[in-house]
Amino acid sequence: MEKFLKYQNFRVDDFVQDAEFRRWVMKPDNTGNLFWNEFRKQYPEKKEVVDIAYQIVDALSLEEREIGRSEYQDSLVKLKKYLENKSVKKRSIGNFAYWMGRVAAILIIPLFLVSAFLYFRNLPEQSSQTVQYIVPNGQKSNVILADGTNVWLNSGSTLSYSTDSKNRRKVHLTGEAFFDVVKDKKDPFLVETRDYTVKVYGTQFNVRAYGDSNESETVLKEGSVSIHTTNSGEVKLSPGQRFYLKENKKYTLTEVNPDLYLSWKDNLLKINNERLQDLIIRMERWYGVKIHVEEMEQVKDLRYTLTIKTESLREMLGLMNFVTPFKYEINGENVTLNYN
Repeated sequence: MEKFLKYQNFRVDDFVQDAEFRRWVMKPDNTGNLFWNEFRKQYPEKKEVVDIAYQIVDALSLEEREIGRSEYQDSLVKLKKYLENKSVKKRSIGNFAYWMGRVAAILIIPLFLVSAFLYFRNLPEQSSQTVQYIVPNGQKSNVILADGTNVWLNSGSTLSYSTDSKNRRKVHLTGEAFFDVVKDKKDPFLVETRDYTVKVYGTQFNVRAYGDSNESETVLKEGSVSIHTTNSGEVKLSPGQRFYLKENKKYTLTEVNPDLYLSWKDNLLKINNERLQDLIIRMERWYGVKIHVEEMEQVKDLRYTLTIKTESLREMLGLMNFVTPFKYEINGENVTLNYN
């Protein structure tokens, strides 16, 4: 097709420098998703190149921070080995290494995700392989799956899926993610968690199912989904509903404002009448720290309502201190709170 001619000979570095491609990565929309999904179908030999370029642009668009070379050396080695094994032209390797250098100088996490993605793809041919996207505490990530589905991963989350074509629309989640699923009436999209499976044909929803919590939830923003559990069978959700699975494996279905549960992907931490015990866990993931509360049992039920955007950890503790006074000490990544 004529509209794809511009990109048919593009290499990784060409895509990275292309304004339209960069705009789509940083601000994806339906038009862009349709264009690039169709491009990858028309030029399957370019799919891998597009995926690599996407991860690079995504990494370059994130906030800068200094890191040591030792943190990203293994990732660079794996990426270079992958390109060499694929017999990519020397010029492509050189330009790719240039962009990897820029990415590594900014942020380790997206680079790690790229290398992990390529590492698993570079394993010997098998009937099925597993790809994992891992996001540590204090970080967030955005990935586009093979079918075009857009996924935002929150701190402390892991998303995995099989490369088997039969399972191309099935993923496993530990943590929290917002899904913008590409519609396909014949092939439903499945999100598996420890306690239940979300089945959807095309919609937007949020799933929170951390491995260290006995509670989990799914909040539907648009479309419709069904929840399949071992104990409760199938539960259908309408927009604005929240499926909440309690520790005893019983669930509640309530009407909510989805924005309160989805704001994290826009770098907003909204706390609405939340217990200190639960808030501490969210703060640990949000800021990438460990928080110890002296005599937690006595204060665990204290409630907070806050909205955090660009505030630092120290600033957030200051806001909490206005509600219920306490003393705190920050020692690197370890924080201690004392309400006595």
